[in-house]
Amino acid sequence: MKQVGFIGSYDKKDILLYISKVLTNCGIKVLIVDATMTQRMRYIIQNTSSNNSMTFVSEYLGIDIAVGFMNLGQVAAYFKTNNLPYDLVLIDSDNIQTVMSFMIPSMQSIFLVTSYDQSEINKIVETLKYINKPINITEVIMSADLSSSQEKALLHRLKETDVVIEKHKVQFADTNVDRKAMLQNQLVREIRMKNHTATFKDSLEYVTSLVAEEMIQQSEIKKEIKKM
Repeated sequence: MKQVGFIGSYDKKDILLYISKVLTNCGIKVLIVDATMTQRMRYIIQNTSSNNSMTFVSEYLGIDIAVGFMNLGQVAAYFKTNNLPYDLVLIDSDNIQTVMSFMIPSMQSIFLVTSYDQSEINKIVETLKYINKPINITEVIMSADLSSSQEKALLHRLKETDVVIEKHKVQFADTNVDRKAMLQNQLVREIRMKNHTATFKDSLEYVTSLVAEEMIQQSEIKKEIKKM
C-alpha cells in the first residue's frame, strides 16, 4: 500500500478527488484521509457510522474518504484489520500535528500544494520548520499568476526550511473557466472533464502520473481523463 502526503493550507479537496477519480476509474483502490483542521471533506460525504461518530469512512463517487482520524492505525482499527484494503492512500494535512502523526516526512512522495497567497506560504514554512530532517517535496502551484518573481519568492521562503525541491513542478492556472467547471461538478456530484481547460487537464494528467508512479502508465491516465 503506497502512502502519499499532500501538505499546505490551500483547499486541496477537489484536486485530491480528481486525482482519485482518475485512478479509481483505472482500477486502483484509493483512500483519501482528510487530516486537515478544516476537514472540508466531512461536509461533502455522508456520515455512515452507526453511532454518528466524528471519525468515519464514507464513499463518494467510488472513492473512500476518511475523516476525523489522527493516524492510519486508527483507520485500520475502524476497519478491524491490520492491513487496509487499498492500493493507495492520499493524506491531506494542513497542520504539523497530523503531518507528524501520519508520518508524512517519512513518505517517499510528498506534495506541497499552495497558491502564492502569503498567509498560505507563511503557514507552510512554519509547519516545515518543525520537521527536523530534510524531506523531498514536489510543488503544486495553484495560481492564475505563474510569474517567475512569485516563484522565486516562494523558493526563497522554503530555503528557511530543510525541504529539498524535486525537479518536478505542477502548475494549475487558476482560471475562471476551471473554477466554474469545478463548482458545477460539485453541484451535480460528478467529476466531468469536458468543461475544463486543456491546460487543467494536462496538469491533472501530470500530477496524477507523479502520484501513481509505477502503478499505472501516464498514457492510461491520459486516456481516462479524455473519457471523463
